[in-house]
Amino acid sequence: MTLPPAPARPRPALAPAEGASPLFVGSVAKCFRVLEALNTAGRAVGLTELAQMARLDRSAVQRITHTLRVLGYLRQDAASKAFRLSGRMLEFGHTVLATDQLRERAQPHLEALNRRTSETVNLMELEGDEIVYVARYPSVHAVSVDLHVGSRLPAFCTAAGRAILSRMEPADALARLKAARRTAMTPRTVTDLAGLRHALERAREQGYALNDQEAFIGDVSIAAALVDPHGHPLGAVNIAVPTPRWQLADVLARLVPPLLKTAAAITREVKYL
Repeated sequence: MTLPPAPARPRPALAPAEGASPLFVGSVAKCFRVLEALNTAGRAVGLTELAQMARLDRSAVQRITHTLRVLGYLRQDAASKAFRLSGRMLEFGHTVLATDQLRERAQPHLEALNRRTSETVNLMELEGDEIVYVARYPSVHAVSVDLHVGSRLPAFCTAAGRAILSRMEPADALARLKAARRTAMTPRTVTDLAGLRHALERAREQGYALNDQEAFIGDVSIAAALVDPHGHPLGAVNIAVPTPRWQLADVLARLVPPLLKTAAAITREVKYL
């Protein structure tokens, strides 16, 4: 059994100051809107549809796709003329992962936690108002959420996001929550600031954050933050389990202790990063 895949995340809006800066290059931004549209589509897309998806005029998209195809970052079907991302895009993702020191130091500990629990173990980092999966070790069981390295989810309603936010200065964390788009992902998603502030306070006190079906129905997650020597969060370790096999009380009793032990071990490893 596979739970529904993660919904595609829309491109985050630019802060007014970013778009108005004289350093901002609009043509580069348009290029990435085309790439992001193709990435979201996950299939070959024709020029007219791609222009609609990227919210750009057709002539601009035609110039951008031609340039990217010549450079080797897009492929174009000879018959349909539709575009898709090329394998050359993989080079960027590989470099990001290969140079992530947190991921490198955490890997053996994450693998050990995965073997010990037989459940899905993830390493996440915060980018803006989203968390990004930078390492993922799937459960040996058949029930899982269809996510992968590079997937992004809102920080406010995920265990990893809350774990990271809970280790920030409370005023900073609250400012991030206020600025974020807090759209409910399930009927159980907490979106109000009072409820989220309470969730962060509990995570700060307990040392871990909980997500009980707020991101996906049928998915319970716990996460603990990884911090530098000054206590600033670097990322979070997460264990995700399905409700058909796990009761919440069992998650807290059986999975929280190894999660906290793993987070502490990784934190010791990364103190000199």
